[in-house]
Amino acid sequence: MVVPDEPDAIPLLARAAVERGAELVVAAGGDGTVRMVAEAVIGSRAALGILPLGSVMNIARMLEIPRELDQAAALLASAPPIEIDVGEVNGQRFFEGVSIGLSSEVFRFVDQLQQGQFSSPMAFLRTVRRYRPRRVRLLIDNRPFTARALAVVIANGPYVGAGLTVAPDARLDDGLLDVVLFRRFSRWDLLRHFVGIAFGRRRSHPRIMTLAGKHIRVEARSPLPVRADGNDLGTTPAEVRVVPRAVRVIAGLQRPHPS
Repeated sequence: MVVPDEPDAIPLLARAAVERGAELVVAAGGDGTVRMVAEAVIGSRAALGILPLGSVMNIARMLEIPRELDQAAALLASAPPIEIDVGEVNGQRFFEGVSIGLSSEVFRFVDQLQQGQFSSPMAFLRTVRRYRPRRVRLLIDNRPFTARALAVVIANGPYVGAGLTVAPDARLDDGLLDVVLFRRFSRWDLLRHFVGIAFGRRRSHPRIMTLAGKHIRVEARSPLPVRADGNDLGTTPAEVRVVPRAVRVIAGLQRPHPS
């Protein structure tokens, strides 16, 4: 076991373990730690293991890894690795999802609150008030699609942001990304929808459209903010693609790949 002196050392330590020929590299921490270790494992024969120590743990939840550490450790010792997909947006990898438009602002605000950073609710509400549904142009596997949407989420798995079930049917092992369009939502309807999801009260909505694809391009006449796995990535256009079976990971999830 290696305890890094600072978070920036985590990728270096994980890559060093892979280069030494480690068959299993375990990330003990939250989603950020898991992502950094997973980045080092991509492209190698090493498997990623997870001991969930964070508050949200979207990735562990999607992989059905128990929150109890003794059970998670037992899983590491007994389960064979599976292969899961990752995504790329404008060349940056992500494991959970990409949010575009108002959803990126909502997730940024919640992330700041969870990290104990000062974030002004009034400033956030002023940002929300400025938003209007925008005409977005999507190209999904070379199929054009246009809609007026307040937000677009492109999900690799069911959970994004603060553990919100935005794409309940998304799977980490199907070679596809789910594209969730929040069409004709008012700003406050979208906030109420996300709050409802957070408290487990709702998941579907008649004005939500879900599509799926391997390669998605999102454009808007006025640039929209883009955020992926807690990182701000500028504005649209966003070029998003799936990288199938990119990471080997020890998981409670043991579903076979689609034939």
